[in-house]
Amino acid sequence: MDRTGGMAKKTKTGLVRPSLLWFLLLDGGIVLMTLLVFSDDAYARARERMEGRLPSRDTLVGLLIGTVVIHAVEAFAAGRVARRRGLSPRGWRTQTFVVGFPSLLALRQTRDQ
Repeated sequence: MDRTGGMAKKTKTGLVRPSLLWFLLLDGGIVLMTLLVFSDDAYARARERMEGRLPSRDTLVGLLIGTVVIHAVEAFAAGRVARRRGLSPRGWRTQTFVVGFPSLLALRQTRDQ
């Protein structure tokens, strides 16, 4: 098993995709958080089911903005590293923006082309 959560797949461009489980786990949480931020109905139902233990909408907005900023910085760094290693910077930037640190771990394990 590798550090990317196992079952990483390498594409023809040198991009190594982390396990689908990483995408489901991390992006699923981001999608859920986005839904709670932008849907009054979803937030109200979740707050009721959580018996009031759900963070405020302002807190969720801050977490979502922070997530986007962190993923953007990670994506920028991944593109630079990929370019230096002779890999597809666009592919690595896109993947890292979407899934975050598992992509950086996969990039760290690649060899220069």
